[in-house]
Amino acid sequence: MTRKKIIIILAISAVTALIAFRVANYLNYKIAEHYVEKHYIFDKDFPGNPQKPFASSNTLLPDGTATEKTLELFRFLQQRFAVKSINELTEHFNKVRAYLDARFNKSNASRLFEMYKKYMECVIKIANNPKYRAKTLDPKPLLVLLYKGQNFRRDKLGRETADRLFGMDVKEREYLLRRSLIIGDNSLYGGDKENRLQRLKYDMWDDDVISSGEESNPYNRYQLKLLVYQKDLAELGEEKRQVKIEEFRKEFFSKAQIKRLREVDDQIAKEKEKMERYRAAEKEILDSINITKEEKDKRIKALQEKFFGKDAEAFRRREIIYKGVEK
Repeated sequence: MTRKKIIIILAISAVTALIAFRVANYLNYKIAEHYVEKHYIFDKDFPGNPQKPFASSNTLLPDGTATEKTLELFRFLQQRFAVKSINELTEHFNKVRAYLDARFNKSNASRLFEMYKKYMECVIKIANNPKYRAKTLDPKPLLVLLYKGQNFRRDKLGRETADRLFGMDVKEREYLLRRSLIIGDNSLYGGDKENRLQRLKYDMWDDDVISSGEESNPYNRYQLKLLVYQKDLAELGEEKRQVKIEEFRKEFFSKAQIKRLREVDDQIAKEKEKMERYRAAEKEILDSINITKEEKDKRIKALQEKFFGKDAEAFRRREIIYKGVEK
C-alpha cells in the first residue's frame, strides 16, 4: 500500500471517528433533553428542602451514606486545603486524610476519605469538561446540563450518595430553571402560566416551604406578575393595559404606594417624551446637507444644553459609551 493511500485511509478514519463522536454526543443530548421534558430530576418525593431534610441529616454518616452535612464538610475541606493546580492534588489529599484521621474514628475517616476523593473527581471533571459547561442562558439546555451533571455524579459516587450530597442543590436549581421556562414561554397567557407554576410547585415541593425562587418582596412579586401576564398586556390597548396594571398593583401595594408608582410612571413618560423630542431635533441637524460636520457638532451640543441643562455633560458621556458599545 502506497504512502498516499495510507494517508487517505487515515484521514477518512479520523473524519469518520469525529462524525461518530459528534453523532453520539448529539444522541446523548437528545436523550437527556427528552428525559427532562417528561420527568423531574427530583420531585416532591425527594426531601430537598432545608425545612424538611433527611431525618438523619444531623450526622455525617448515619448509615454509611452521605447527608447534606457531609457535603458541608467536603466543601470546607476543599476550601481549607485548596491548591493552585491539579498537579498538587496528592498534597491536598494527604492534608485532607490527616484532618479526617484526627477527628474521626478509623472506619469513618476511611469511608469519608474515599467518598471525598470521588467527590473531588466529580468536581474537577465537571469543571473542566466542556460538555458540562453552559454556553447559553436558555433554561432548557441548562436543565439538560443539570441532569447530565447529576447522572455523572451518580455514576461515580453511586446514586444514593450522589443524591444525598448534591440533591438539594440540584433540586433548587431545577425548580428555578423549570420556573423560568414557564415564565418565559411567550406562547402562554398569564392564567395558563400561573396554573403551570402552581402545578410545578406541587409536583416538586408538595406542601414544603420552598427555600428558593419565591419572592417575598412585594415589588419583585409585582414585576413577576407583569412578566407572567406579558402576552395578555401586549394584546391590550393602552387604556385597558393601564387598567389591568392598576388591578395588579392593588394585589401588592397600599394606596400610598400605588400613588407613588403613578408619580414614577408620569416622570418616566415625561422623560421618554423629552428624549423623543431631542432625538427628532438631533436627526434634523444630522440630516442637514448644507452645513459642515463642525457646525453640526456645535448645534447638537447647544441642543443638548437646551434639553438637559446641568445634566448635558453626563448625557454626552452616556452617548459616548453607548456608541462605543454599538461599535
